[in-house]
Amino acid sequence: MVDTTANFFDTDGGRPAEELGGVQGELYLRFALTSGEEFALPAMGVQEVAGLSPDRISAVPNVPPVVMGAYNWRGQVIWVGDLGQFLGMPPLNTNRPELSVIVVADQGVTCGLAIDRVVGTEFLDPRQLRPPLSSDLTQGEKLLIQGEWVLGEGQSVLRLLEPKALVDSHLWLAAA
Repeated sequence: MVDTTANFFDTDGGRPAEELGGVQGELYLRFALTSGEEFALPAMGVQEVAGLSPDRISAVPNVPPVVMGAYNWRGQVIWVGDLGQFLGMPPLNTNRPELSVIVVADQGVTCGLAIDRVVGTEFLDPRQLRPPLSSDLTQGEKLLIQGEWVLGEGQSVLRLLEPKALVDSHLWLAAA
């Protein structure tokens, strides 16, 4: 099953946020990794969110463990990587019927990021984004996290990932 971004994000008829009853901010895709931590990507950087059977991702020999394999996305072969491993977390459990893969692109480079689950979309104010607290970040997170929002009266943190850094990651270059 594949959800296109047009269907996934365009629930408001394409109207500006200001026309949606005072909603302010920019639209972000929220998702969770196997650690339970939630992250976000700017919706404008997301090409598609696909639900894929793990057997549709073709294994490729001699690539780093973060690279799950290659996938034929709309006639283009793209790398699919385990986003949790990019961030220094344990590998994603692929022993299930479907994986969620976020397809991102930057400057003509497209790749897929396998995640545990999509939480949804949310309008967030980029002015409320603060620098990440580096003391509790893994080395991978330090390279990829742009900032974080504190949500729910300080109860949780939502970290914003930089799409360009994910596409340009040295791990992808090692896989190519």
